[in-house]
Amino acid sequence: MEKQMPSWLQELVDQTEERDQHHLLEMNKLRADQALAAIAVIEEQIAETEQIAQQEIDLITRWREAETAKQQKKINWLSFNLEKFIRGTGDSTINLAHGSIKVRKSRDKIEIVDLKKFNEIGQRHGLLRHINASDEPDMNAIRAFIKVNGGKPPLGVILTPGQPSFSYSTIIKGEQDVEQSTETRTTDEPADKDKIAA
Repeated sequence: MEKQMPSWLQELVDQTEERDQHHLLEMNKLRADQALAAIAVIEEQIAETEQIAQQEIDLITRWREAETAKQQKKINWLSFNLEKFIRGTGDSTINLAHGSIKVRKSRDKIEIVDLKKFNEIGQRHGLLRHINASDEPDMNAIRAFIKVNGGKPPLGVILTPGQPSFSYSTIIKGEQDVEQSTETRTTDEPADKDKIAA
């Protein structure tokens, strides 16, 4: 059964928006206890309002996620077809009225798989940098070393050549043209946690 406050207090509470917040009630122990009971009733009403609001938020969130998933499937399908198209043309960039599509070679991935072997050659060729009282691989120096040595990585290092990746950008027409870019990578698997990669 729903709790109710005394009628005299209900009338006063209903009028609080119109009344001065500093308006004093005539209090005694009974009325003070009834005021506490009224606060408990109001707190229950707040909790019920919060619960209804959360149910509505959950409903809208589920709807939004379902609609977004449907729309993202359409984007993925169109993006897949755009990627096939540009790869078929041999072009690296195609600029169109509503945006552009691109294929770019991603950066080569360098992994230090054997730090002990690498440290020996790394010290001789200046491929380490001194940070916080320890020597760490200098990825930029390693890239330069690989380039100078005809693409051959030093001992303890694995080089995974970068693969072409597809991306597209769209232009939203409005007061100003806004370019949004979304990149779809077709390569680069995550490296093992115990390997140093860049």
